[in-house]
Amino acid sequence: MSGSWISLAKVMDQAVQKHGDKIFVRTDTPLRYEFVEGDAFTFADTVRVVDTLAAALRDHLGVRQGDRIALVLTNIPEFGFFCAAAGKLGAVMVPFNYMLKADELAYAINDCGARTIVTEKELFCSNIGDRGKLPGIENWILTGPRNDVPKGFIAIDDLVEGSSGRFESVDIHPDEVAGIFYTSGTTGRPKGAMLTARSLLVPVRRSVRLLRVSRRDMAIAVLPLAHIFGFVTLLMAGVVSGASGYLMRFFDPHKVLENIEKYRATIFVGVPAMYNMMLKANPEKYDLSSIRLWISGSDAMPVEQIREFEAISGRFIEGYGMVETSSLISVNLPFIRKPGSIGIPIPGIKVRIMDEEGNFVKRGEVGEIVVKGTSVMKGYWNNPEANHRTFVRGWMRTGDMGRKDRLGYIYFVDREKDVIKCGGYSIFSREVEEKILTHPKVFEAALVGAPHPEKGEIPVAFVKLKEGEMVSPEELLAWCRENIAAYKAPRRVEVVDELPLTMTLKVMKKELRERLIRESKEKQYVEAFPGRQ
Repeated sequence: MSGSWISLAKVMDQAVQKHGDKIFVRTDTPLRYEFVEGDAFTFADTVRVVDTLAAALRDHLGVRQGDRIALVLTNIPEFGFFCAAAGKLGAVMVPFNYMLKADELAYAINDCGARTIVTEKELFCSNIGDRGKLPGIENWILTGPRNDVPKGFIAIDDLVEGSSGRFESVDIHPDEVAGIFYTSGTTGRPKGAMLTARSLLVPVRRSVRLLRVSRRDMAIAVLPLAHIFGFVTLLMAGVVSGASGYLMRFFDPHKVLENIEKYRATIFVGVPAMYNMMLKANPEKYDLSSIRLWISGSDAMPVEQIREFEAISGRFIEGYGMVETSSLISVNLPFIRKPGSIGIPIPGIKVRIMDEEGNFVKRGEVGEIVVKGTSVMKGYWNNPEANHRTFVRGWMRTGDMGRKDRLGYIYFVDREKDVIKCGGYSIFSREVEEKILTHPKVFEAALVGAPHPEKGEIPVAFVKLKEGEMVSPEELLAWCRENIAAYKAPRRVEVVDELPLTMTLKVMKKELRERLIRESKEKQYVEAFPGRQ
């Protein structure tokens, strides 16, 4: 395959040639700069802004090929503009979850060696607070009008002063690192997945063709762009296909439904938790007939909810992927969909199932999902030990347990780290959670292992109830014992007001495990030293 087009900058330039005056993005967060303002931007407008930013970063801050630029931003147009400017420079974009605090950002920013950061005044005040907490950062760029930017920070209007005109992109090899996306750190320190222009663009082009996304499409963009799923399916796919998007800064189910109706959107991309909230927001009150595709990923989607959305309009597409594979690994298309499966590998990706010894298992047997192909990351930044653990004879270990049927459909069983080892049994948390969710009063459930002196771990369920419902932990525990096999039923149920969530609304089981470990240690202390508490 020719690599002449495999560059983030060249793809953007091609998009302008094909779609120039077509609207690329509308936003609910208008720009108010002296050099650009408004809430709607064509492909041509976008490239003019990007060229200006690229020239300013190079000429005023000395950003060069290979330099890392940290982005701590919500879903605002500046996110895409700076990512594209980095691509023009041959620099490396490093997006971060905007909810992270300074201490959490410090490790990854020091790890990647970024000297420049782009963030918002609001996020700096609430999440960072002191520039001294990120000593490696030399250039602090803040979004927003010049008058709103405090002294000591760089306003974008000041940054771009004197910069304009066409910017000639730096020519880089398609297998050079284009972006570093840090994992959530659920099993220790976050790791930076190195993604190249090839690993980002090739699967996007294939997926766009597979789903027949074109310039006629309009998507509601509400997934965090800093997360690989949102970055690839919304930002990258829009550039490649010529589709337009409406960028929402934050998710609100009612506003999503309003915007689908208002802009006659044909595509919505979300995660199961978002779809669940949209079903509770009375979707029947809105005209959603324009939707062609509902796209979901990041977690399993209940089959009943898929049916509800397809009864409204369009077809439902489920995808499976991860940061390390530029998002997509497999897709469950409507005309070949198998309920309960995560579909078949996308073109260019191979998937096998491997046991603990590194041997491939027979069809139908459970093991770890391993992958190879164009979209697989180059490796983890500055982490040879993790690379050694992750790659086995050219195959990348996903850390997900699954199986393949005789037709090649993949079935996700559980995250390897979420499998609970209880007295010699392996309990797959997802299976138990799905059963608990059938209880009429349960809204959300998470099963995690609590330390146990004899059994190693025992399953504990954290449950959030539906609004207005009441049921005691004891009643839920009794229900579980009646409806779930004894060896995998929760030994304890805790009803909570909220479950800790990531920015893509997945439950942060690491926090729940840490809570149970603390409780176990406190109990051991009390038993060892009675009367000292």
